[in-house]
Amino acid sequence: MKKIILILFTLLFGISLYAKPVFKRYPFKSGIILYDINTSGIGEGLMTHSVGISRFVFDDWGAKELKEDDVTEIQKGDFNEKIYRHTMSKMDYGTIYTVDFDENVTYQTRDKSIDMAIAQGQDLSTESIDLLKDMKAVQTGTDNVAGYKCDLWRLKDQTMCMYKGIPLKISIDAPGFTSTRTAQIILFDKPIAPKEFRLPGFAVVIDKDYTSNLSAQTNTEDYLKAIETLRQKAPSIGINLDDQNLTLTKEQENEVINTLGADYLKKQKRLLPKLLVALKGARECINHSESGKDARDCLAASNKIDEELGDQTRDYDFGHWDQALKAKIDSDIKQEIKDLDITIDCIKRYNKTTKVIECTEGSTGL
Repeated sequence: MKKIILILFTLLFGISLYAKPVFKRYPFKSGIILYDINTSGIGEGLMTHSVGISRFVFDDWGAKELKEDDVTEIQKGDFNEKIYRHTMSKMDYGTIYTVDFDENVTYQTRDKSIDMAIAQGQDLSTESIDLLKDMKAVQTGTDNVAGYKCDLWRLKDQTMCMYKGIPLKISIDAPGFTSTRTAQIILFDKPIAPKEFRLPGFAVVIDKDYTSNLSAQTNTEDYLKAIETLRQKAPSIGINLDDQNLTLTKEQENEVINTLGADYLKKQKRLLPKLLVALKGARECINHSESGKDARDCLAASNKIDEELGDQTRDYDFGHWDQALKAKIDSDIKQEIKDLDITIDCIKRYNKTTKVIECTEGSTGL
């Protein structure tokens, strides 16, 4: 019950989280910006000129976002060549998609920092301006781009015209190289059609190295799901989550706990018996292990179940394998099996989180 108790503690003793702020990456709920791209470069025996368009679309305050560039580069000099570059990336509530139009494949991964920012309802809408200030950029005046008055910021050879933290024009003027990206069409806070976020129908390759411990991702997903379930059920419980001075009766508090813990309790009923079997097998396996690699392999099955539960997996210094480490792991697993026996007994007897918490705390003497 360690994870769900942590969530409950955070919510019940931090009532302001009931009215959790909306995650924001931008100061507008939605937006579409179309840019012109114009770039020129001069090198030894070569001149290049690139023209193209860029599309930037976001919704849900930036939780959903798509960026696409379509550029043609003409090279002249010792040899002449025309190169087409098409790039596309998308973020969808922490899931990142990067499209490779050369290989006709889309790579999928996740962004841990965005996961946590969404879970905490962070407001990142001033982050770009804060970063410019941190980098010692200088505000030099204002300009008008596509009907919007924006602030000019100068950083080395770059000039950016920012409208409430969103770049409307970016210029680079360096020796032998100039580039401009200028907004031509700007729409804010307008309905965005789902097709604007559509990716090409390429095969998707999932990057499983999103995190060395997948429990972090599961934990975040479970947290968000529990909060959303509570928001949906709040009216039937008789509470207003937007009330900053919200107080709960004992009955309401129990309803909140049972609502937040319902899905996780179902997951425990399904996975904890499997985890018990895996841990007993792991303990027997480790007692016969002759190397750290063998011991790590012994824990693979139980760690996988922990990841599904969103619980921290066991992490030991297997590179220094000796009898002391073997005894330490054996002791840890033995204690976990003991605790697990109690928890499994409680979740079999009860279907409400409050009852399971009372049962486990009473059995363990907490």
